[in-house]
Amino acid sequence: MEPGKLLENSELGLRILAGENGLNRKIRNEDVNRPGLALAGFYRNFAHDRLQVFGQGEFAYLLDCGGEVEGRIKDEFFSYEYPALVFTHGNQPPSCFIKKSNETDTPLLQTTLSTHDFILNFNRIITRALAPQTSIHGVLIEVFGLGVLLLGPSGIGKSETALELIERGHRLVADDMVHIRHMGKGELIGESDPMIEHHMELRGIGIVNIKDLFGVGAIRKKVQVDLVVFLEDWKEDKEYDRLGIDEQTMEILDVSIPSITLPLRPGRNIPILVETASMNHRSRRMGFHAARSLSERIHSRISQQITEDAERENPPKKERKKASPKPLMGPV
Repeated sequence: MEPGKLLENSELGLRILAGENGLNRKIRNEDVNRPGLALAGFYRNFAHDRLQVFGQGEFAYLLDCGGEVEGRIKDEFFSYEYPALVFTHGNQPPSCFIKKSNETDTPLLQTTLSTHDFILNFNRIITRALAPQTSIHGVLIEVFGLGVLLLGPSGIGKSETALELIERGHRLVADDMVHIRHMGKGELIGESDPMIEHHMELRGIGIVNIKDLFGVGAIRKKVQVDLVVFLEDWKEDKEYDRLGIDEQTMEILDVSIPSITLPLRPGRNIPILVETASMNHRSRRMGFHAARSLSERIHSRISQQITEDAERENPPKKERKKASPKPLMGPV
């Protein structure tokens, strides 16, 4: 990401003060650096590859330092190359900073935000920009709060299935091209290409705008990808999962996402099956696994039946009661 892109983001409230020729520098680190120690002359392990943020403390130090210290700071500090320098709280940098920024083509930026708010907004924006990403041909729709990615060959009916789900009250995220980003900790966020956002292609009808037809309640900007559903034509020679004990997964950006395969056949209501799969996936995440629970009950009943049959075939022998010995002499 480039500092010039940060200027285009209204959440940061940035404006350029100097060093415009360096706006094409690359920001390759998600973290920021507060250069207080560097201003005081300590440069060991100095993170100069990060965005340098000057808060109230750094700004106050620059105002209080004398001419000799200011000269040292000017020479030593600007011997490093930075992605950009940012002064928060609307503070005006010293004239020496503006001069050296222009000389070294270092972007010098200013924002009216507090240091805390700026860093929060910057971290959110840069994390998204630097996150690993990929694009997948499919349809992403929110079903019962879960992000369901519909995949399958072209013309299999992904868009038609999504349209029926929208009619049933669910929300479209992306059709045809789904952009997916890995935001860390196994979280995959899917969204639409801005150019085709809210639009859907239906063979025989053409391009439709879901927002215009069904309202803003039928769309969503982005959603976490929780489940992948493969749609394919029914193959007589293929054995499909009928129990659901073993879970399938699909690797996307090195993250394993639960997946299922739904074979298409005349008479099968695919939208209802997708809804059921979503509810079943949510139930599993809460710790309730219907297939495994039933399997355990069946195995428990079989074990109990085997034990009962074994007891009937080999009943336990009754032990005879031993007679108590008679006393040798009667009562005196």
